[in-house]
Amino acid sequence: MMENDGRISFAELNGLFGNSEPDQIRFRAMFAASHADRLSAVNRAIDWIVLEHSKTRQHRQGRGEDALSIDIVTDLKALGFQASHDTQYGGHCDIIIEARDGFLWIGEAKIHDSYDWLLKGFQQLDTRYSTGLPGQDAGGMIIYFFGQNLLGMMKKWCERLSEARPDVEISQCAANPLILNTHHVHKGSGLPFRVRHTPINLYFKPEDIG
Repeated sequence: MMENDGRISFAELNGLFGNSEPDQIRFRAMFAASHADRLSAVNRAIDWIVLEHSKTRQHRQGRGEDALSIDIVTDLKALGFQASHDTQYGGHCDIIIEARDGFLWIGEAKIHDSYDWLLKGFQQLDTRYSTGLPGQDAGGMIIYFFGQNLLGMMKKWCERLSEARPDVEISQCAANPLILNTHHVHKGSGLPFRVRHTPINLYFKPEDIG
């Protein structure tokens, strides 16, 4: 109910945005009051986009990293984020999201070609693009996977990353076993730096053609 002085409560405003996942993401992003809230909205948006792109994977066959990443940036913009592709912060960043109070999230996107290729992406995110400063202390690895067995690939990626970077602590996301969360001390800032490793299932080889 609207308050007597004409103000609308947070719950009422939330109701005006609707109950669809994109509506809820827009609402959370728009009214984020802290960097933690902004990061939560970003992660929620990435999760939704990953699901949507997996559903339409038949239309994404044969596409390159830039094209796939631009699709994600376009979706992020539609959800209300200040997102961009190929912004030069230390180099050519695949996905950038910025917000007020200096918030910066950087996503490094790689087509899975080899685990060394993924490791190069992680090193780029960690040592080239990110600042590790407050509000800029979290990023994401987006892994485009056209092969079979997404879970198996992520387990091997966990092993390769742990081998190459023993300073990085790795855990499996409680809500989604396909996602890995990592954190380590950022060499530049000396603060903890968190990375969320999210794969996109793009495997598409139907066997119903006879």
